[in-house]
Amino acid sequence: MSLAERDYRVLTVVLALCAGIAVAYAALFPGPTPASTAVIRDAIVFAVLAIIADEMSVEVSDRVTLSAGNLPILLAIMFTGRIPAIGVAVIVGLWGAWRESSREVVVYNAANYLVSAFVAALAFDALLGPLDVDLNSLTVGLLLAGAVAAVTWEATNLSLLSVGMRVKYRRAFAAFWREEMPPFLRSLGVLLLLGLAIAALYAAAGIIAVALLFVPLFASQYMFKLLVREREHVARQTELSDQYLEMNIGLAAAMVVLLDSKDEYTAQHSAAVAMYCRDMATAMGLPEEKAEALHLAGLLHDLGKVGVPDAVLRKAKSLDEEEWEYIRQHPEKGAEVLSHLAAYQEVADIVRYHHERLDGSGYPNGIRGEAIPELSKVLAVADSYHAMTSDRPYRGARSSFEALKELRMMAGTTLDAGYIEVLAKVLRDKDLAYRDGSSTDFMGEYERGRINLRLRGKALADVSGLSAVRQEDPAAG
Repeated sequence: MSLAERDYRVLTVVLALCAGIAVAYAALFPGPTPASTAVIRDAIVFAVLAIIADEMSVEVSDRVTLSAGNLPILLAIMFTGRIPAIGVAVIVGLWGAWRESSREVVVYNAANYLVSAFVAALAFDALLGPLDVDLNSLTVGLLLAGAVAAVTWEATNLSLLSVGMRVKYRRAFAAFWREEMPPFLRSLGVLLLLGLAIAALYAAAGIIAVALLFVPLFASQYMFKLLVREREHVARQTELSDQYLEMNIGLAAAMVVLLDSKDEYTAQHSAAVAMYCRDMATAMGLPEEKAEALHLAGLLHDLGKVGVPDAVLRKAKSLDEEEWEYIRQHPEKGAEVLSHLAAYQEVADIVRYHHERLDGSGYPNGIRGEAIPELSKVLAVADSYHAMTSDRPYRGARSSFEALKELRMMAGTTLDAGYIEVLAKVLRDKDLAYRDGSSTDFMGEYERGRINLRLRGKALADVSGLSAVRQEDPAAG
């Protein structure tokens, strides 16, 4: 047994002894409320209402639990006398004992409830004479005494809890009160407003009216509990969806890494294109969702080359028609793979059309102009630029200046002139490593995409513009 556990056990014994003394005192000096069958009946009703309220409590957050359990305890303190009131409090304190594995915690909580109810009852009884309170009629004095009892109950309960937390968990008093004060004040506010209103109803109409009032109160609490459960369910489903999405992007990235073992150019090229796409998106001020979609499409745009024979990827001479057919199919193949992964439909469309050209000379579908999705046009510029500045089996690398010059010659004919100038702006004042794409690597860009991924539902519905493509050109599908 640790020192903290031993100290907590001693504290529990001390508080239990205090609770015993409180019971003995209340039995010897029951206070101004005489015991009667009606009082015992009302105390039992209050205990039942408190238990139901406790069972229907809703944990809204780590620090906030919505419950009407304190209301019947306050009513018992005000109207049933000391012994019945502490009896109701102990029943409520012990009711959740089956949830606790520690006997010390169960005893401490029950003793806490008992002592808090006893102190609150003493405070209430002490004001009955000075305020000339008649428990059978609604007066300002009754409400004022009830308010003092509510504050005393809440303050004593939380104070004893802070002592227990300090001894058992070595939690500093200052930290405890700093964190618990906001929920304490909220709970006290509800107890004062709603509790005193119900107390007024009890004084005017009796226990039946109070019991009937709790029916819609419990119904509202139950509906709110269902709402919170639904929210938690949705949050859990979202978490699982995020995990599945991350698993999918990892699978797609693994396929690109596998492709790199066939063609060493692919992974570095994909990383560079993703980097340019990301920075072009920033320069254009694209929304976060579109920027992330474009970055991810750049990272995975050559995924379809997994199905291209090694000999074709590494061939140093010009490709024949059959070999070119393999190359023409890779955007469609990559998009097909991505479309089978959750939440990648829109990214798949960007990848599918990144080799299309404004004049219709591109592939796989030969669509032109406005039929090409805008982000596919951006990807086409970034892809073409890095391809020009990279060493390939069939030609050497061009300089950044030469590549931009060649891109500008294509402006308006095959590639979008505006996006070419965006890339030129991005490249301006950058060092050689950035200009040739060697300043990044595939895993670095993959990690950025994994962390920043925000693709959710229809978030990218307008990214690819495919609905317009399919309406205007059936061949685009």
